[in-house]
Amino acid sequence: MGTEGYPRSIAVVAEGDVLGRSTQALIQQSLAARMGSQRLDNWLATHAEFSGPSRPRLRAIIDELDRFEVAPEALQLAGYHGKRLANLLMSYHNDTAAANVTLAMDPAPGWQHARLDFDLASSRELAALAATANDDAVIAIANWRSPDLDPTTKRAIEQLTGQGFHLRGHFQQRSQPTVDPRIYHFTDPDQEVAWVLAEIIARLHARELTVQDIAIYLPSDRSYHRALRHYSYAYQLPIAIHEQRQASFTTLGRHILELIELLDLGHVAGSTYRSRLLTNLLAKFGTISGTVGPWSDFVDWLILIVNQMLQNPDLSSQVSYLDQTLVAQLSLQLQQQRPTENVELSCEDFLRSVRILLQSIDLADMPHHEAITVANSGQPIGHHRLVFVLGAVDGQFPFGLSDNPVLPLAVRDRIDGLPKTAELVLRQRACALGTLQSASQELVVTAPQRIGTNRTLPSLLLAELGLQSRPAPPRYAVLPMERSTLENISTETNNRLTQAISIERQRIHGSQRSAHGGLVGPITLRPLSATQLEDLGQCPFRWFVKHRLKVRPPEDESNDPDPRILGQLVHTLLEHLSQENNSPGTREILEEKLDRLAPLSLAKFTPNWPAIRAEIAKQLEALTSNPEFAPNGIQTRVELELHGEWYGIPVQGRIDRLDEVGPKTFEIIDYKYSKSAPTGIQDADRRLKIDVQLSVYTKLVEQQFGQVIGAKYCLVKQATFVKAPGVSKGEEPTKDAAARMLLSLGDGYLPVAPDAERQACNYCDFAQTCRIASQNAG
Repeated sequence: MGTEGYPRSIAVVAEGDVLGRSTQALIQQSLAARMGSQRLDNWLATHAEFSGPSRPRLRAIIDELDRFEVAPEALQLAGYHGKRLANLLMSYHNDTAAANVTLAMDPAPGWQHARLDFDLASSRELAALAATANDDAVIAIANWRSPDLDPTTKRAIEQLTGQGFHLRGHFQQRSQPTVDPRIYHFTDPDQEVAWVLAEIIARLHARELTVQDIAIYLPSDRSYHRALRHYSYAYQLPIAIHEQRQASFTTLGRHILELIELLDLGHVAGSTYRSRLLTNLLAKFGTISGTVGPWSDFVDWLILIVNQMLQNPDLSSQVSYLDQTLVAQLSLQLQQQRPTENVELSCEDFLRSVRILLQSIDLADMPHHEAITVANSGQPIGHHRLVFVLGAVDGQFPFGLSDNPVLPLAVRDRIDGLPKTAELVLRQRACALGTLQSASQELVVTAPQRIGTNRTLPSLLLAELGLQSRPAPPRYAVLPMERSTLENISTETNNRLTQAISIERQRIHGSQRSAHGGLVGPITLRPLSATQLEDLGQCPFRWFVKHRLKVRPPEDESNDPDPRILGQLVHTLLEHLSQENNSPGTREILEEKLDRLAPLSLAKFTPNWPAIRAEIAKQLEALTSNPEFAPNGIQTRVELELHGEWYGIPVQGRIDRLDEVGPKTFEIIDYKYSKSAPTGIQDADRRLKIDVQLSVYTKLVEQQFGQVIGAKYCLVKQATFVKAPGVSKGEEPTKDAAARMLLSLGDGYLPVAPDAERQACNYCDFAQTCRIASQNAG
């Protein structure tokens, strides 16, 4: 669309003709000092009390209050919720006041062509949008809603025309559908969907229409999507779910935003696992944090990181076609935003631009030329010759407003400055009317008498428009064959549920041996580590789930560093210290060594790393002062990897430290970054009294080097050395325990069988899987 002769205009265009950058992105650039999207995320991340499912709602509300310039004093009069929001808003304003002053001097570039979808924009945002427009700027409106029907559109048009824009190509939207609809009522969604798909098949067979001419609008209720999947498969009718999302809401877009959050805060709020994955990615391919450089260098770095995200199985397991499209769109948009002059900018400026860009890119799913388009009834997706609107009942068409627990609708209506509930309802009504007007030749509206067990009422919008139901349609409905199929599925499901309940009872009450109690058949023996033997000896089922099925334990939602990374760091430093002849040095020297050996995830991306480093240095200083740590004149080997046999079981192990105290005479030391030694495995009385780790190491050393006269654990946090449990009882209990494990592996019988006192269950990651947690609870 050209701009000649139309300076500063608002053009109404078809959706497919819309080009340019989104208005929301331009608004955020114009108000970078006051929009505070990144500052709001950072502020919420510093408040642990805002974590959990309520955080997204709280973020959206504070953002809306800030955008519409609602004064905290105005909230005080809105009851309990208003007072709570007033305190939060004042805290946010006070904590980010300095950032407002800093960012206010950053000018926004002018723009020429923007897309406007008439989202809830404040007067301040629209004024900033107009102020940063070039003289020949054009705003293209994709989803036009007449100001007579939509108060949001009316407010935006009035303000933009007051800022020098003029409306071009304006037309008054009718308050009625373009074509007269046929309205039918059905018993339930199953009958409704079955009839609609049968009607479509009849039209296609008669060659009246093609699949590109037809669109189906469904409510969000899962009953409709379940019925659609079933009957489209039964009728062999291809369907394509229309999906259009903002780039920041895709899987890959979310990973990029998490990467920006990691660079800003040093961690991803609420996800230690994601922080670790992204930190490892940065450690491998470099970071731009705190750097200054040309735009092209930053773009090349980001595209490299994004491509690596797609190749990482932990990050790309949920990547869809939308994410693949995002890669191409992101690269193109970044190249188009390249400054004309090769100026240098900071990392923070670049990352802020990327964040804004992700919020401006809208992605549509892959076009399906041989499938019926299915969309959500809350948003029209263009014009089609034949349109079916299903679920036209009250609360589903238009959608009912959900009562936000953080800002209830009744409280919203008492706050001056925010769009009222009535305006939100009218917006949804205008959008639903746009769905009815998307039919160019034929419109069929259907409604169920009940959804699930709930009776429904006719749509109030249809009643307001004076649209009446037609006689009942031909009885396609649920065909006898389909009804029989549904009944068979229901019967089979009930039988499986009954069997599952019986199996569950056997497992919980410890019934006799059965195929459902861990019997998997003989297991081919491969070298097992001491950790695997410990899991097997404490509970066979835990070994099976963890090492055979390789089930990943639930993610720890703590922001503290991964204990495994800390433990590995301590091990590495102790290996160096045990081989040094001179004194390990002062606590300051130990801290310097920790900094030198620490991975990037600790040294640069852990906010409280200095405190953690000081605590570890204090523990190591106390440990190295212990005479048992490094006796003089002893040859020491570290990280010694050995293979062999432990009472008939093939084993492998990595010994932290092996001291040769005499000719072919050795002592084993295993470092534990903890306050206590391992509890061991089960003895004949099913108590955790037998050590397995040092027993395995002892056998491996004796088989390959010589006699072992001592084996002990070094407890770093306690700065002490302790012997392994069960050593005083001799070798027979250990040999008996190994025989029981060997028999269990040979039979392939790996039941839920923890120790008698269930100590192994206290810190088990898989207690919910075996139901031991529910037994302990009651």
